[in-house]
Amino acid sequence: TPSNSSAASDVYKRQVFDNHEECDVTPIYRDPVHDFGFLRFEPKKIKYMKIEALELRPALAKVGSEIRVVGNDAGEKLSILAGFISRIDRNAPEYGEMTYNDFNTEYIQAAASASGGSSGSPVVNIDGYAVALQAGGSTEASTDFFLPLDRVLRALRCVQSNKEITRGTVQTQFLLKPYEECRRLGLTPDREDEARKMFPEKIGLLVATTILREGPVDQKVKEGDALISINGELISSFMQVDDILDENVGKEIDISVQRGGIDLKIKCVVGDLHKITPDRYVEVCGATFHELSYQMARSYALPVRGVFLCSASGSFDFDAKEKVGWIVDAINNQETPDLNSFIQVMQHIPDRKRVTVRYHHLTDQHSPQVTSVYID
Repeated sequence: TPSNSSAASDVYKRQVFDNHEECDVTPIYRDPVHDFGFLRFEPKKIKYMKIEALELRPALAKVGSEIRVVGNDAGEKLSILAGFISRIDRNAPEYGEMTYNDFNTEYIQAAASASGGSSGSPVVNIDGYAVALQAGGSTEASTDFFLPLDRVLRALRCVQSNKEITRGTVQTQFLLKPYEECRRLGLTPDREDEARKMFPEKIGLLVATTILREGPVDQKVKEGDALISINGELISSFMQVDDILDENVGKEIDISVQRGGIDLKIKCVVGDLHKITPDRYVEVCGATFHELSYQMARSYALPVRGVFLCSASGSFDFDAKEKVGWIVDAINNQETPDLNSFIQVMQHIPDRKRVTVRYHHLTDQHSPQVTSVYID
């Protein structure tokens, strides 16, 4: 069953069904960017309840479709909330700094008045097909945001076929911008006419907003570039970009962008999204560390590297007011550019020794700080 990001990151042991039967579940996959994961269980373990699968049909998510959000809204055992899809091309919502924010996908918008606890709930249409995944919302506007199921369905088919789930990236965040704004950024009338004729239902183009340093298109793509095509295919949606990147990990692709009215052709090698996603952590002296994630690097336009202090406590409680966002640059005067080097350094520091630590905050990378810590 698809689950929300927090569920996908935790190691679940028990799943409670509607009739209160329980069974063991095992996390088998979580997407490195989008808000879903998979938990596996043995249906035969559920003896007193009939289990039926929901077929995933992402193409049925259309404006005006009546839907139901089936989940445990606000901690209730079971809730079924009604609504209508109002948009299928909303940019992913931003929930603030130092927290999970989806990106590089269009979200589906509806008004189902869901609250906390609904994340991960299937969104079904009148025929009982799952058309989206509840991912968030705005309490101020009674608006709900759903994740499209295109990447979910692809990943599920790969799992069922015992194939590798490839995920590609060029370490660039795009946003869907209306044609009016694209024109102000330099989109030519010819390109706009071409896009409107090819995609009459679309309202704009994808525009580069954040390019990570040291990434595949660093110094090639610039903020404000309008994405025209990839490998000769005209682009109108994030789904197309995901399809192409996921099928070309490690391969060279041709990207066409328009910058200030000038068409530019760019070649780059697609990176592996899983390789820049943390899959392990280390605990030492009461604190927890892992390598800097693509998520955090994207938020601050930083290279995807460095040792991230994700739980500042114990000896590494640098600031009583600022608990998150620290990068550890060196321990005991030895550089720690990655988690392996950090572990190597820490293994050779004797217990009860006081050592120096050089570190900086994600929001102020040009102001290194130094302190001494007691190794316990």
